[in-house]
Amino acid sequence: MKRLIYICLLLLAGFQAPGQNKVIVESIRSFSMFGPTMYYLEDTSVRSSISAKLSAILNKNYNLSFYNTSLPVEIYSNSDALKNNTAKFSSSDTSTWHLFVEIYEYDPISFLSGSAIETSDTAIIASASTVIQISCILTNGLQQIINNQSVYAAVSNTETAGFGIHPKNIFLTKKSFASVVHVGLQMALDPNNETLVADIKAPAVFYSDNFMMGQIKNTSKILVQTIKDSWSFSLMENAEVLRMGEQLFDEIWIKRKLVDSSASELLIKKIKETGNTASSDFIFLRQECRDVYQDKNYSIKIATEIDPYSEATSKKEIFSDFLPGQVHMMLQGKDTAAIFAINKMIGDPYKQVYLDKTTNGIDSSSTAKVSKKDYPFQITYDYQLSGKIRGVYFTINSFWNHEMKEIYLNNRLIAIVKGKIDPENFIITKDLTDSIMMKELLLIAYNKFLL
Repeated sequence: MKRLIYICLLLLAGFQAPGQNKVIVESIRSFSMFGPTMYYLEDTSVRSSISAKLSAILNKNYNLSFYNTSLPVEIYSNSDALKNNTAKFSSSDTSTWHLFVEIYEYDPISFLSGSAIETSDTAIIASASTVIQISCILTNGLQQIINNQSVYAAVSNTETAGFGIHPKNIFLTKKSFASVVHVGLQMALDPNNETLVADIKAPAVFYSDNFMMGQIKNTSKILVQTIKDSWSFSLMENAEVLRMGEQLFDEIWIKRKLVDSSASELLIKKIKETGNTASSDFIFLRQECRDVYQDKNYSIKIATEIDPYSEATSKKEIFSDFLPGQVHMMLQGKDTAAIFAINKMIGDPYKQVYLDKTTNGIDSSSTAKVSKKDYPFQITYDYQLSGKIRGVYFTINSFWNHEMKEIYLNNRLIAIVKGKIDPENFIITKDLTDSIMMKELLLIAYNKFLL
């Protein structure tokens, strides 16, 4: 009998104790000056993680019970849509609290021009790639403001093992975006928070593609250190240094007179086929370069027609009329190491970069959408070099405005290199067996006359 009364008393005590107040997330408004980033909020896993984070924070800091079954996310496409949007309360129940969240992304320069941030924080923001603002307004059931804070995440990208094409307007992977939002909510909903700007280092983000992504699994990224015109890196466990030298030119043909002894019969034929031997100048654009540790000097010679009546306004336009056929070469001393042709603007229907998807550049499971629409981009080569190097067939494909280069030997991919003017990093496939040939191909791919 005593046991029964004891249980009843416990039940009665539990019934009489006041329960937790509930909290409703009334809105999560978002906008990005860059465009795509906020679309991560459409991802189910991102919403779920933010919902769980909010529930834990509100319970811990305010003893509130999370009410929302789904988050009321609003993604705005322009800043004008943010104006005149007043806070709306969905419940008049005085025991129910209300939370309003805003997540905005700013260009650091634009942000600094309109803010009054302290000097120490200004330096952090100025060096960032993007600034994410997380603002929270929490009211009680009487619609009185209990917490009103804004924090700013100054995000900079760090080098990772990932490989591929960097977007110009997206600076976070889906996972990193969710993490930044978590950190911002943790700070903005902390009544004791004193931090305004958080300095966040996030891993680099890449576009998804159907031809580079799988290669990183079989190798590791090789970083290139560039000092002036020298490239230092490690290849097949050996330290290497390559150096680009002077850009010069040699006359080939002047008014039907051959003046360069290295001109081949094919080159002479191609010059005559232009029908411009009486008016145009024909020259070799000569790039001097060197393999420092192997003590080897090279000359890369690009056969070019220069039309004196050209209306070109830049050096790039004047020197871009390369002669057709395998009339271009790499010389080591007096020996011909490679001969090749240069072709421009060749489309490849089998290679695509997906501008609507991002990855971490390592694992395809990190792929996330940043647009409602699909934006597949078919690769077109800025130029394609093809020929023979020391008796072996090779191809170099340059694409994405010269920022990426594929290198093939005997139709087998051996390397993908990132870098427009100089190589920045590259990956090597398991098919590479000759490091000397790889270095020679790098010199050919990055001679300055091809930009």
